[in-house]
Amino acid sequence: MTIQYADVDDAVLLTQQNLIKRGAFTDLQTDLQDHVLVRELWKGRKKVFSGGDPWEFEAQIDHNYSAKFVGLFETDGSALTDTMIKGTVNARHANAHYIYDQREPAFQKGGVAIVNLVKTRYVAMMVSWFELLEATLWQQPEDDNKTPFGVAYWVTRSGSEGFNGGNPSNFSGGKAGISFSDQPRWANWTNNYVKVAREDLIRKMRRAHRRTKFRSPVSHATPTLGGMKNGIYTNDDVIGLMEEYLEDRNMNLGNDMATKDGRATFKSTPITYVSFLNDDSKDPVYMLDWKVMALGVLQGWQNQLSAPYMVPNKSKVRRVDLDATLQMVCTDLRKQAVICLA
Repeated sequence: MTIQYADVDDAVLLTQQNLIKRGAFTDLQTDLQDHVLVRELWKGRKKVFSGGDPWEFEAQIDHNYSAKFVGLFETDGSALTDTMIKGTVNARHANAHYIYDQREPAFQKGGVAIVNLVKTRYVAMMVSWFELLEATLWQQPEDDNKTPFGVAYWVTRSGSEGFNGGNPSNFSGGKAGISFSDQPRWANWTNNYVKVAREDLIRKMRRAHRRTKFRSPVSHATPTLGGMKNGIYTNDDVIGLMEEYLEDRNMNLGNDMATKDGRATFKSTPITYVSFLNDDSKDPVYMLDWKVMALGVLQGWQNQLSAPYMVPNKSKVRRVDLDATLQMVCTDLRKQAVICLA
């Protein structure tokens, strides 16, 4: 049944809201086997911020050094020590879109043809969106005031062991505007390894786990950003060797030559394969605490999908936009670690 031009946009709007599953098509749009951070953060574990931009958080970076042993009738001293720091991050804005022409044959066929056309255009837009998001959330941006921060911005690398993950390159003012040179505790754990072995990488992962597990001697509430606690992420080279290491330790493998594939864990936390990290020559192992690091989105701007509107100077061409305001935020760097190939 032919649809009049005036009804085409309404049909598209209804279709993209419901996107009924009809048929299937082969999807060859991406070279990534999995979009890990999209799946774990964007699709279910976002932190919604209200109150506009920028987003701020506070941390108590030191105690006040007032405790001392005193004698009888000794005069007390008094001094105010500022122990708080404030981090500030600015939200970033992202857009994706698809277009169609009201005169395309599918709109004249109606029904299933419209659903199939809108589905493929919508999916192409969403894959573009997720490709951009996955790449951005693993990397450190240039200081361009428009690209969101990623894991590599918050969890920086160093050639030595310790809390040496300081200011990212291109950000001399430090992460969230707090400089490592001014606040040495505002840093993540770092280390290097030579091989995937119990006496090397595994030992250093154990040490990183111990050194980043802080407990305050005073009971108090701690703000959290997300519900997912821990995540360990690495590339194909590393996780493949880890799985072989597990097989070597297990003599009862049966007939399955890959019995440990996808089963590597550390401290009961699954070690996740990240295809985006395959080209990283440093073969990093990220040990992240998602309770204090999250993908923040501005309230009301999480996933804004527009109604079709006319493209200027093209009276029958319509455009649909996807907009979001977002930023990655970390409020406790000392719970994060990265171990890289030396």
